[in-house]
Amino acid sequence: MDKAAAAALALLCGLVGPPAFATDGDLDPAFGRSGKKMTDFHGGADLAHAVAVQADGKIVVVGNTYQNNDYSHEDFALARYTPGGKLDDSFGTKGRVTTDFPGLAAVASAVVVQPDGKILVAGGAFPLFVFAGNFELARYNPDGTLDAGFGSGGIVTTNFGHGSYAFGLALQSDGKIVAAGTVFVDFSSDDSSNTDFGLARYNADGTLDTSFGTGGKVMTDFDGFNDDAMAVLIQPDGKIVAVGSAKNPANFYDFALARYLPNGALDTGFGNAGKVRTDFGAQNFDRAHAAVLQPDGKIVAAGFASLAFGDTRYAVARYGADGTLDPAFSGDGKTRLHFGSCCERASSVLLQADGKVVVVGFPDSESSDSDFVLARLDAGGKLDPSFGKNGRVRTSFGDLNGGANGATLQPDGKIIAVGFQATGTDKAVEFALARYLASGAAAAPGE
Repeated sequence: MDKAAAAALALLCGLVGPPAFATDGDLDPAFGRSGKKMTDFHGGADLAHAVAVQADGKIVVVGNTYQNNDYSHEDFALARYTPGGKLDDSFGTKGRVTTDFPGLAAVASAVVVQPDGKILVAGGAFPLFVFAGNFELARYNPDGTLDAGFGSGGIVTTNFGHGSYAFGLALQSDGKIVAAGTVFVDFSSDDSSNTDFGLARYNADGTLDTSFGTGGKVMTDFDGFNDDAMAVLIQPDGKIVAVGSAKNPANFYDFALARYLPNGALDTGFGNAGKVRTDFGAQNFDRAHAAVLQPDGKIVAAGFASLAFGDTRYAVARYGADGTLDPAFSGDGKTRLHFGSCCERASSVLLQADGKVVVVGFPDSESSDSDFVLARLDAGGKLDPSFGKNGRVRTSFGDLNGGANGATLQPDGKIIAVGFQATGTDKAVEFALARYLASGAAAAPGE
């Protein structure tokens, strides 16, 4: 190479710069379009709430769909994608499935893929108002058809004697199914409103398991006010942990946990007679939306904590196996994360095999900064600078509001977040998905 050519090459390298290397938190270019995917059902409002990954790597996303603000035709909505983010034509109609609950609005909030490939979905169906509905479970065959061997034509409705809604879903190792949510005992807009944690356990065919609680159902009250279970975990010893919020006049809403023995009785070795509540210091609105179980038995819960009006931040707490806050996590067992927006809330928490914790959610500001927002914490509860920008990642799908309602880890450690995005087009609001690179593997199943 002559001197002129060498000089030209050097100049070109200087202009282009060194090759860019992918880092944890970057969008995965092998998924969808530059790491993102949006899906329309019928040109209305389509919102994804939860996601699960099949053994073959296909991705199942569930939520709800409706048109023209007609909530009476709001249906369960499911979509399945190939590992590369394309809709899977072998599932439903061009990768999509909707399930109608005639005359009712229906929302799917949780999904689990069984070892046999069948897909379990939980949520609620109600006549306009959520507090007048019931737990609803649906099970689908791998091709998206309802499983006729589950409940009545693939659907199970559970009535607690009051209105109810299922937010969380878990599968036991013996094939039994646990759903958790809210029972609206005496729900109102008054300070005396009363809701309880509600749990139901089902046999594999969808019948209630009468060895659990009373006729397969359990209700748990904290202080006679509003208590809502948003997530449920199954410990290796068969104990069940429900996580959400509890209200009382002293601290308003707090993170709340309850642990149950396999028969549904409260575990008196956990917290105060089986219950734990955690205030984040401002005696304001704190709620856990998600939880994950560590291999050492510790529990990580994530949601939001309100410090003042308009100042709501991601909140994360870690508890020992006995329900006490773990001081090895952020000094006092609690931490808050701020992304510079209003009304931030974590909707999912994920555990990597190296003990790092990923929290996923969005600022519910209904403006252009309402984006997918992720953060990763090290095992001690500090932001991990090797993830995104100083531990944080923000992903926008456009100038209108969107957000992440759910997330999961693939076995290879990649992070999938799902939610919604307003479009300003005739497609209105669509399912939104993003996949992120992350080093290391996911924690083992069930952990």
